[in-house]
Amino acid sequence: MKTPARNCLTAGALCFLSLLSPAEGRTWTNTQGKTLEAEFVKLDGQKAVLTRAGGQTVTIPLNQLSEVDRNFIAEQGTGAPPSNPADNYKQPWPRTVKCPDNFKVETIKEEKGEYIYETPHFRFICDAKLGAGMIKRLGLLFEATHLANKTLPIGNIPPHDDSAKFPAYLYEKFSTYLENGGLEGTAGIFLGTTRPGDRGRILVPFQSLGVKPMGSTYIIDRDKDSTTLIHELTHQLMSPQAKQASWFCEGSAEYVAMTPYAGGRFNFGANRSHIVSRVTEYGKKNTGGRALGDDFEAPGLEAFMNMPYTQFTSENANLHYGLAALMAYYFYHMDGKGDAQRIKNYMKAIQSGTSEKEAQKLLLDGRTYEELAKEIEQKWRKAGVKIRFRASS
Repeated sequence: MKTPARNCLTAGALCFLSLLSPAEGRTWTNTQGKTLEAEFVKLDGQKAVLTRAGGQTVTIPLNQLSEVDRNFIAEQGTGAPPSNPADNYKQPWPRTVKCPDNFKVETIKEEKGEYIYETPHFRFICDAKLGAGMIKRLGLLFEATHLANKTLPIGNIPPHDDSAKFPAYLYEKFSTYLENGGLEGTAGIFLGTTRPGDRGRILVPFQSLGVKPMGSTYIIDRDKDSTTLIHELTHQLMSPQAKQASWFCEGSAEYVAMTPYAGGRFNFGANRSHIVSRVTEYGKKNTGGRALGDDFEAPGLEAFMNMPYTQFTSENANLHYGLAALMAYYFYHMDGKGDAQRIKNYMKAIQSGTSEKEAQKLLLDGRTYEELAKEIEQKWRKAGVKIRFRASS
């Protein structure tokens, strides 16, 4: 689960872009096409500071500026990232992603009730002591998930200019997990934020980590997997723009989490059967899954792709999550020539500030929602899954 983020202009930004009178200087354009004449002063974190001819200072979040404006700021030597910090769209889809295990796990604090460890990109805080082997295993899982998300060629990665660690809170008791923001019926949760530069945090109870108690410490439980942690980490690693649509936000997280993982390696080249198994049954090792069966009815496609998050996580959440995983796989591997080109075009538009509804036109690419639904049904039927989208109302 997660708290969805929205890319929208603040009231103040709307006011200055639409009401202030023109002045000499460079023309700046926001993501809604409104313009402003002003001079660039400096970069303040993730905000551009501008000055109008009359001396007025205006501050604009970078993600509310056009791609041209963001690239202009980057060229000033300020260190501001371009719209897509790691443009990996032209890279081939990886078959496997292997994270080296020679990174350092640093112990920050070990006191009763608080044990803190850091890897190159993460800080995880535990309320109970874990063994050295378990700490290394978790660190490898964290770093491998970071590398996997960074490697997928869809531009869905966090800004690379921010050195802040991604925080994760791991709780020995489920009751403590609930007390700190977890929810009943969940195996983990991502708590997002709208504050600039804040990484948000994930909360996961030990029972979802694939560990079990052994004396005074914890060891690996071979009967459990780590899909929950991978799912929540993927949410934390997503670029904010990618969280507009429930189906993509959750579907892309499910896609990574359902990909076979072992010892720091994600096997994307062999993930279709695992995804199908976890969506239609209870998983390869009967350790969890959506259990939708291989023949099920789904909401109308247009309604599903524009479903509010509160509805997505309602009583039919299991269906929605499973369908979202199949949708992500379809656009990554089955759509068009199988080169993920339409989803890449969609992501590029989202990253540049295009609204979700407009960006979906790039996924449709001249097709109606009904025509796209038929194509999705046909492709998945050949793979052994019969999806029956309801007719649009």
